[in-house]
Amino acid sequence: MSSSKSPDVIICGSGAVGAALGYYLSNLQLRVLIVESHSIARGASGFAAGIISAPGPFATGPMGELHSLSFESHRELASSLPEQTGLEYDFDECPMLSVADSASEARALRSAARLLTDKGAGKSSIRWIDSGDVPNVCPWIDLPVSGGLLNTDSALVDPRKFTESLVAAARRLGASTRHARVTGITQSGGRVTGVELGGETVPAGSVVFAMGPWTAEASDWLDFNIPVYPLKGQILRLRVDGPQHQAGFSNGEGDYLVPKRSGLLYVGTTEENVGFDTSPTGKARRSILAFANRYVSIVSEAEVVEQTVCLRPMSRDEIPIMGRVPGTEGAYVATGHGRSGILLSTGSGRAMAELIAGGRSECLNLTPFGLARFIQ
Repeated sequence: MSSSKSPDVIICGSGAVGAALGYYLSNLQLRVLIVESHSIARGASGFAAGIISAPGPFATGPMGELHSLSFESHRELASSLPEQTGLEYDFDECPMLSVADSASEARALRSAARLLTDKGAGKSSIRWIDSGDVPNVCPWIDLPVSGGLLNTDSALVDPRKFTESLVAAARRLGASTRHARVTGITQSGGRVTGVELGGETVPAGSVVFAMGPWTAEASDWLDFNIPVYPLKGQILRLRVDGPQHQAGFSNGEGDYLVPKRSGLLYVGTTEENVGFDTSPTGKARRSILAFANRYVSIVSEAEVVEQTVCLRPMSRDEIPIMGRVPGTEGAYVATGHGRSGILLSTGSGRAMAELIAGGRSECLNLTPFGLARFIQ
């Protein structure tokens, strides 16, 4: 981006969603400035498990469409982004098993598998696994379960490297980055004209707030409440002896265990509505280990290498917030992706880029994700 010209778009925040938006906007030849107060992927995008799975039987409606678009976009980026940047972000195939803990859960998952077969969808990637076959498809599990739904079209990424790769690719396309704290916006005639970075004003044609749970700070600047709050999540990184397996699993409560290229197991996660507290807790550690010990016997001898904490942005109705800010032309929001920020970042960035550059998104109907749904 030429220093003699103001950016077309300023993106406030460099998590996965902001980074993806910067990449797709740069692909559309807009001048982009990404502003980050700390470092790239400092928040939830730097500490997530990085699970990228194909849509399952319960991915329906607008969220299902966003999931499908995002998964498709991840596949495209996996083959192109490393070539563009020279950077690897550890995109590894990893089948995921949704475990059934009871006969009732088994019936529900088996019915879902039949539904997919009847619709002629997902036959090759999603199928029911009987309890006796579970250790064959997910060798980590050596304790009794009632079966599970296997999704072989799943992968893992290193979330920090992925986010950094998106920013690096955007830079190659002309985007700029800046380390600064956004303290406000400037407006004229009901339109945003730039952002305030401390004592400096940087003009721009459009401004996007993608600051995770901190996006709520922009509510006062925009005179519109952005209902997003932090949901604390803790993850354990474990080292275990013995063979490493390229498969992971989750249960109906949203807990998971996945193997990473580093040789560590990522096991999580908690959901704690405790504000902006980022302190690791013994309670969370015990809870996560209890989950893992329920399925994997060798976890009892595992070494806890690290306990990480992140704050995911959750919207009031747990659906991402993406689109224009009512009442302020040129202002946009992209936040509230909860536990699925890495997965949904690509589809979100792609759709928002089309909206900002062309006035509407062609790849996804963004209306269900708009702020207008919160207007009473």
